[in-house]
Amino acid sequence: MRHRKTTLLLAVGLALTRSLAAQDATPAPAPSPTPSPSPGAEASAPPEPSPLESLKEPVAFRPIEANVIINLPSVDVPTSKTLTFLVTHRFVQRVQEGNINNFFTLDSGNTWGFGLWYAPIQHLNVGLYRTSNLNTYEASAQYQLPSLGGFESSLRAGEDWRTQPGVASPKSSFFAQAVLAYSFGKYARITVVPTFLQDTNGFPFFVPDAIPGDQSCTLTDSQFNPWRCSGYYKNVFNVPIAASIAITHSITVHGEVYPRLSKVNSNGVGWSVTVEKSLLRHRFAFFAGNQRQTTVDEYVQAVPIGRPAGNIYLGFNLFRAWNFK
Repeated sequence: MRHRKTTLLLAVGLALTRSLAAQDATPAPAPSPTPSPSPGAEASAPPEPSPLESLKEPVAFRPIEANVIINLPSVDVPTSKTLTFLVTHRFVQRVQEGNINNFFTLDSGNTWGFGLWYAPIQHLNVGLYRTSNLNTYEASAQYQLPSLGGFESSLRAGEDWRTQPGVASPKSSFFAQAVLAYSFGKYARITVVPTFLQDTNGFPFFVPDAIPGDQSCTLTDSQFNPWRCSGYYKNVFNVPIAASIAITHSITVHGEVYPRLSKVNSNGVGWSVTVEKSLLRHRFAFFAGNQRQTTVDEYVQAVPIGRPAGNIYLGFNLFRAWNFK
């Protein structure tokens, strides 16, 4: 009986093996022929880019500078229908006072600035910037002139309004700037900005006597000091300078220098440096320098009397651009 069962199982297994072998030997059906594309099909329908390539931004969109370098205006004006947003942040405590208790000045107070510009037509950019320092509003319009080789130029004019109570100088002042730049290819640029300012911001400082040779400083009585110099200067002309160097396609180093007006009405030369990282339509710049003021009525006078030129402050700039074409 046991031998019969074994024989039966062997017979069933052999039958299954032959059946499977017969199925594997059956040839697969031939694929249906696909029609060959017409000669002009490839030219009219280019291959779709991969997801990673679609995220890449064209190199042409990212010039070496935004519409603002650090504080100074760039010679570049965005293309028409472009909206640019700027955030500036400056810590008010100097780096020399930093320690672990204030997290190296990052826990200190700060001043904020917000700016919005729009290019309604080609070569023209208009906007409004506001900083919490003296509650100053700065309206401006800039027009870019035709370039000549590596030389580029633009004209900028505007008005600063100081709305903080107690500011010694007039509440508003006109300014005009010629932005002159020379580019060394796509990776380096030098910018010179001759600037005329009707009135400085007049941030007050105290002196016991009149400053020899300083005709602009007005002395008045004060309850805190027998004499007070308002620091008010009129019809100021200065020529700040900026340089931009692209380290890579997305990392750029910017530097600005603001010459002192004279030994009488300036405490020293002002300077600012940023390291900027660009990503798509964003720019983030880490700031360090002794010039933490961001409006024309303040940075044009370099480092005013009463502020040591050796102070260094930290901060950042953040740019964002939208094109509505």
